[in-house]
Amino acid sequence: MITSIELTNFKSHKATKVDFDPRGTAIVGPNGSGKTNILEAIYYSFLTKSFKSSQSGLVNRNSDFSKVNTLFDNDKSTNIEYRIKLNSGRIRRTIKVNGVQKRQSDIVGIQPVVIFIPDDSRVITDGPSLRRKLINSLIVQSFREYLEALNTFQKLLNQRNRLLYNIKNGRSSSTDQLFIYNLQMAGPIEVIYKYRNELITYLNDYLGDKYSSISGQADKINIEYLATLPNNKDDILKSLEQVTQKDLSAGFSTKGPHKDDFTTKLNGYNTRDTLSSGENRTLALAIKLLEIDYIKKHNNQSPILLLDDVLSELDDHRQSTLLSQAVNH
Repeated sequence: MITSIELTNFKSHKATKVDFDPRGTAIVGPNGSGKTNILEAIYYSFLTKSFKSSQSGLVNRNSDFSKVNTLFDNDKSTNIEYRIKLNSGRIRRTIKVNGVQKRQSDIVGIQPVVIFIPDDSRVITDGPSLRRKLINSLIVQSFREYLEALNTFQKLLNQRNRLLYNIKNGRSSSTDQLFIYNLQMAGPIEVIYKYRNELITYLNDYLGDKYSSISGQADKINIEYLATLPNNKDDILKSLEQVTQKDLSAGFSTKGPHKDDFTTKLNGYNTRDTLSSGENRTLALAIKLLEIDYIKKHNNQSPILLLDDVLSELDDHRQSTLLSQAVNH
């Protein structure tokens, strides 16, 4: 449970401290007073990334540094401190837990967080990057192996893309190095697909009931994961080799977990094309509520729930469903 958070030059907050009641805290104030920024700081403290801003965007525009101190109690009192320093366009960040410097990967999952924002319905209607972000934020908070595989894959992907770009633009001819990257990436990709497929199975098992409990209708929901590569390590390597020429022409990696997507169908129809605004909000809410259940099941602790002005977007029934879940989670 989060106890307090102290912000210094964090976005609109020059110097702000908020103490939290274990039963729940409501942050009220006029538009533009920085309510969402406080929620963003909490989310950032435990996910190491913002849900809306770049790293540099977290620093108050009249300062060159930002600091966030978050105190929470999870068996014992723990303080997480972030310091962000801007210097001639470069960003330096340090993370400390109880005064000891830590890596980003040491923080994620230490206290899970689920956030509800008015834009949640965009996960259904907008591009695949939002859906990948949803998948990743859920699994990294519950499984360390997935986080490590994702970090390894992203590092190798950046290196592979840099090489592809340089080869395309005549700055390198090291095509043999591409095979090495393919070989190194196959293992982490296999792990990523293992956990993503397990999550999709979980969602398919429970999402229909969750949706129907909100809508009051006996609707059927199906989610299909659209992988761009096979699941097996050996087959992944073969596919990466087969697509290498295409990647060389493009100058970047055209297939992999960074390009995958998932689709949702309501009673057999693609939800991106057929949902009303009310159905869309219901589906988004059902997915968010399942996030809570998934994290509780796999992390063995309840997540912190952050509600950013979402009630104004929901009717009375959906408000009641959300609040009852929030109170009883």
